Parts: sequence; structure tokens; C-alpha cells
Amino acid sequence: MLFKSILSVLALVTASALADDDSAAIAPEDSAVVKLHADDFEQFVNSHPLVLAEFFAPWCGHCKHLGPEFAAAADVLAKNDIPLAQVDCTEDRDLCSKYEVRGFPTMKVFRGSASDFADYNGQRTSDSIVNYMVKQSLPAVNVIEDAADLLDAVSDVKEPLILQVLPEGVTVGNDTFYDIASSLRDSFTFSTTSNADYVKKYAAKSGKKPAYVVFRPDEDASDASVYEGKIIDEDHLNEFIEVETKPVFGELDGSSFRAYMGANLPLAYYFYTSRADRDEVKSIIVPLAKKYRGKINFVGLDSSKYGVHAKNLNMEEKFPLFSIHDIAANLKYGLSQEVELDKAEIKAFVEKFAAGEAEPIVKSEPIPAVQNSSVYHLVGYEHDKIISEPKDVLIKYYAPWCGHCKRLAPIYEALADVYAADDEASGKVRLAEIDHTANDINGVDIQGYPTLILYPADGSESVVFEGQRTIEGIADFIKEKGSTGVDGKKLYEVFEAEKEKEEPVEESVEESVEESVEEPVEEPVEEPVEKPVEEPVKEETKVAAASDAPSLLDTAFQYGEQIQGVLQEKFEQAKEFVFAKRDELSEKIQEFQKGPEEEEEEDHDEL
Repeated sequence: MLFKSILSVLALVTASALADDDSAAIAPEDSAVVKLHADDFEQFVNSHPLVLAEFFAPWCGHCKHLGPEFAAAADVLAKNDIPLAQVDCTEDRDLCSKYEVRGFPTMKVFRGSASDFADYNGQRTSDSIVNYMVKQSLPAVNVIEDAADLLDAVSDVKEPLILQVLPEGVTVGNDTFYDIASSLRDSFTFSTTSNADYVKKYAAKSGKKPAYVVFRPDEDASDASVYEGKIIDEDHLNEFIEVETKPVFGELDGSSFRAYMGANLPLAYYFYTSRADRDEVKSIIVPLAKKYRGKINFVGLDSSKYGVHAKNLNMEEKFPLFSIHDIAANLKYGLSQEVELDKAEIKAFVEKFAAGEAEPIVKSEPIPAVQNSSVYHLVGYEHDKIISEPKDVLIKYYAPWCGHCKRLAPIYEALADVYAADDEASGKVRLAEIDHTANDINGVDIQGYPTLILYPADGSESVVFEGQRTIEGIADFIKEKGSTGVDGKKLYEVFEAEKEKEEPVEESVEESVEESVEEPVEEPVEEPVEKPVEEPVKEETKVAAASDAPSLLDTAFQYGEQIQGVLQEKFEQAKEFVFAKRDELSEKIQEFQKGPEEEEEEDHDEL
């Protein structure tokens, strides 16, 4: 009955899933999208100078969102002789495997050959796809000499424009500029000019060096940034472009999160509650952003979409709010939330931060009043104090939900008991652990859980443990990489030997108990059951079995009820799991809040 119920639930979910329209991911027959397969893919891309191919699966939710946008872009780009094609990976698995498709959708740009391709790095809207592919069809650097064309180019900027102003006869930096343009063409527009008016306005007075100017979307041309460095090489120009292509007061979302994190500059956030709220604060933030250009980036964040990101900055979800994240040091600062935000305080707060006078907000559990284990329970407030002790300190950085951490816990605690049991070792070695999700740790790069790091007693550089997570492996690591020379492995052997000496006493007690108590009870119960199997059934055995029938029947019913209870519990768990998965796959998941970093990362369905 229960099995049939489970099947019914699964059938319900399956029917619901089948009801979803997989055709949304597939371009309509009347669109300009070309459907390619293994037998015609190479010939098609080899015969066209530029092709954008989408590798997809019909069931993929991201593919369904992309489908209409991809088809609309194909219809526009067909007029430019830039074909867009689709490959259904549920039909052509080998072809998708050949191009290392690991998630859906995956888009790749092919340049006249099936072996000459690169990943598509634009956004997934029809306009973005069109702009991206048109740019791919043009030279990396657009040469503009006409004054009217130049005015149009700098006045109607859709993405950052880097303009090289090259005086007549000057070649310095030109090759470097073209090399940079080739590597960054997916992100920015590059143009060059020798127009006399622009040379007069931007180029050096000597007329012997080029000028480099960055024009940004939604800003006046008069606010353009001009390169003022004396050295013209790839490193210096890339650094200039990295900083100056960011908007003065930008917008943080999934498409821009990685760029701001990669800049490695402190990032000032303003979580706004409405577009009017954002516009109102611009008069305060823009002057600050210009003053600290290249030192602090300033962004707005829509609290209705990304409010949950406030927690990552050690702030509460009370909006509007202003916070600064020093990315390099991983320190977070914020205006007090005890009262409603006073926008007039932002200026003084930023200046205080820039002067190094602001106090970071440290997330930490409270310091325990008592330590109840050989493993020291460490918190953020005292992390630096503990690692500075004149001991070899090994710290386990963990997350409560981490399965590997849970498996390591008894091993780690057992080793801590070994050191704690020895008077000399306990003064030289400390094993500690800290919940990395509940405590800020500055200057420690944790890439995964658990991470074990040893801080030697002599103050030398810390060492990350990368060996086998066994008592012997960790003990040897502490001895070899620490500075106190404590042989934990030897201590463990002595510790285990002492335990073994105590075990025979316990066994003798157990045996005496078994002999006096358990055996008389077990014999009458076991024998009637075993004898019918081992020997021919005798008359007295039948009588005994008959007399025991009611009790055996009761026992059977008891076991049956227990089994039914377990099965019922498992059924309920299975039902909850199935419905949870169904909800997870539902489009309603889009309504839940995400941080901008989550939106940027969760843009593929796994293959």
C-alpha cells in the first residue's frame, strides 16, 4: 500500500514536470536560428566567418529563458549575415562532449572553423547578443577620423569606450593599444583617431605621445577620464582601463559582481529602496566617488532584489544602508543601524574610512565562559590572540553543515585528548576549532571545509595541512611543521597502550555478568527456535511451540507495527523530499532573494 502511494506521488511529480513546456528552449521553426547536428555542424561553421552556437537541453530552465531572446537576436543578426545556431545536447551528446559542454546553456563563438572558437562572454538578452556579435564581426579597434562620427561615438556610449588619440606620425603605444583591444574586446569598445581637434584637446603638449581617454555610459563626455601616466605599456594601460571603465556610481548585480570583486579595491555599497532613493543620494556619492577614484569603488544595490547580501557585510537587512567592504583585507565597515540612516553622514564616514580611522564590524560568536572539550572552541574575537601563543596551535576551520568536518570531528577530538593527557605536551600543543560561517577571520584564506592550519610556536609562517586526516597523519604533521618537537604519534601509542591495560578488567566484569544473568535468560528463548531447524521435530517440541504460539504471534504483530511505523516515516520523508524538489524546480524560485554573487554564479544548469 505504501509502495503504491509512493509511486502515486512520483507519478504526480512526473506529470507536473512533463506539463512544463520544453519547447520554450527550442527556437521556432520560422526563426532564423539554424538547427545543427553532428553530421552538418563542422561543414556549417567552416563555411561562415562568424557563428554563435548555443549548446542546450530542452528541459533546462535557463535555456527556456534564453530561447526567445536567442531567436529574436538571430532574426536581427541574419541581416548582418551572422548566423545563430542551436545544438540539442540530448540528441547530439558526442558533439557537445567534443566541445566540453559542462552546463546548459553554453554558447560559443566560431570564427570560420570548427576548431577556432571561444566562449560567449556577454549577457543573455537579445540586445546584448546582437551588440556582442556585431562587435565580433568588426576589427578590435575602430578607426574614426570624421569629427561628426567621433561626436556620435562619444555621445552615445552603450559600454565603456577607450579612445586612443594619436598625433600624426606618432607610433608609440599603438601596437600595445591594439594588443589590449584584442584581449578586452568582449568587454569594451576600442577606437583610435588622429583628428586634430581631439589631438589638441587630449594629447600631450609635445605632440609626441598618444592620449588615452575613457568615456562611460550615462555620463557626460566632459567627465571622461584621461590617462596621466608617464609610462605607456600593457600593465599600466590595463590598470588604467580596469579602474576608469567602472562607472562613477555603478550598479551591482549578477553581471557586474565579478568585475568589482576582481578590481580588489574597497567597495562602497548603498542599498537603496527605490529608484528615487538612489537618485536622491547621487548628489552625495558622486562627488565622493570622483574624489576617491581608483581608491574606492561606489555602487548602488537594489535592496528588494539583493537585500540578503547585507548579511555578508555584517549588516542587518534594514534599508537604506551604507557599507564599505575592504575586499583585499576582507574587513567590513558600516554606518550604524541603531537609528535610521542619515545620508548626510555618508561623506564623513567615507573620509574616516579613507583615513584608516574607521572601526571594522567583526562577526564573532561570544567568547565561551568555559571550555568543555580538549578541542579549544575558538571565536573570532580571540583568534589572533590564540595563534600568537607560544604553542604549536592547530586550528580546524569548519562549517556546521560540512560532512567532511563531521567525519573528522571524532578523530580531531581523540588527538586533542592525547595531547591534553600529557602534562608537558598540553603546554606545547593546542588543538582548536572555529565555525568559519559564524566568525570573521582576517588574513586567512579559506577555500574549503575543513581547512587545518598550523601556527608554529616560534611565530614562523603558518602551514596548511594537506595530508591524510588520521590521528597519525595529523600528529606527524604537527611534529614536522611545528617548532616544539612534540611527538604526538608516540604519545598516542602510549595513550592507547594504557587504555588496553584497563580493558581486561572491564571484560572480566562483563563476562561475569553474562554468565550469571544473560545465559539463563537466553537458553529457554533460543533453544525452542533453533531445535526445529537443527533436529527432527519431536512431540514435546510441538507442544512447546503450540504453547508459545500466542506470545510469538504477539511478537510478530509488534514487529509488524514497528516496521509499518518505520515505513510510514520513510514514506513521509520521501514525499517531503519529492515535493521539495518539485518546488525547487518551479519558476517560483525566481521570487526568492539572492545576493548578486549568487545570481552571477547560478547561470547554468548542470550537465
